[in-house]
Amino acid sequence: MLKCTALGLLVSVSLLFAPVIIADTTAIQVYKGELRISVPQQQARDSLLVQYRSKTREVVRIGINRLVLTNTTTNKLTRLQDQAASLSNRIDHEGYWITSILYDDLNLGNDNYRMEGRLTLYLLGSQRTRNFSMYLNPESSKKPPHSTIDWGEN
Repeated sequence: MLKCTALGLLVSVSLLFAPVIIADTTAIQVYKGELRISVPQQQARDSLLVQYRSKTREVVRIGINRLVLTNTTTNKLTRLQDQAASLSNRIDHEGYWITSILYDDLNLGNDNYRMEGRLTLYLLGSQRTRNFSMYLNPESSKKPPHSTIDWGEN
């Protein structure tokens, strides 16, 4: 009983720590799959695509909650609406089941953004939650002030 409690506590605590990742397309490993976040390479950069990919159908639905974009230059916050999506019957070329959530009308431009949110995976009879954090458009010409990450500058 004590071992099960300790293991459950360890798993819960490890799910709360969110890695900070830098990329325009990012894959974060999560329970039974991966969360992919991408910004289209179009000029306006007005949308954000969040996908969950899994080789199994154990996860039946995902939810994205508390999603906030922070412009790293102006510190302006943009709170995005909570969304959920069911795992569809779509399989990609690598054999993953896919579900997608699209946020549009964002007008991201060429600015840098820090994105923070919470992913909830709904399983049959239970759910798992994980916080995540990443930077969008890190390859822009200027390092944000007070940045604690390596922006690839020489």
